[in-house]
Amino acid sequence: MRVPAWSSAKNAPSASGQAASYPPYISSQPSDALAPAALNETERRALARIVAQLEEELGEDLLAVWLYGSRARGEADPSETDPDRRSDIDMIAILDPGRDVGPFHRGFTSKLIDAVVAEGDSPPYYSLQMIDADYLRDRRRIRSFFFQEVDRDKIVLAGGDLEGDEYR
Repeated sequence: MRVPAWSSAKNAPSASGQAASYPPYISSQPSDALAPAALNETERRALARIVAQLEEELGEDLLAVWLYGSRARGEADPSETDPDRRSDIDMIAILDPGRDVGPFHRGFTSKLIDAVVAEGDSPPYYSLQMIDADYLRDRRRIRSFFFQEVDRDKIVLAGGDLEGDEYR
């Protein structure tokens, strides 16, 4: 299993505050890449679990996982507990065009929920879109406002930024 670029092996506290033993790919200490993100420790550990699971299940078919939106821009308050004011955690996974995104995405939803619950957080705040690289390329070619915003704000959680000509 590949280790997320922004993760390192640690024993992190569980939701109850007690030290918990995690697999080597789980961390409470993100690298500098994740430093500007507005995330608390629970959210960082949940993201590490989600990314590791995606990498394990998709292997080479996973081209990238990005965090985007207000959390990536550092504008959200990671300590907010009011459910009406808490910002969601937006992620997008880009898959190889040969992979059928729909069935995998539907099957992965329960695993995302399990990963978030395992860290003591609430799954409705985690949003994971899945697209293939052809869709990304098409959206960039038409200068989709959404993807312009994602490209501007994204933090790479796995894979790369996919900014090369082959993705334009």
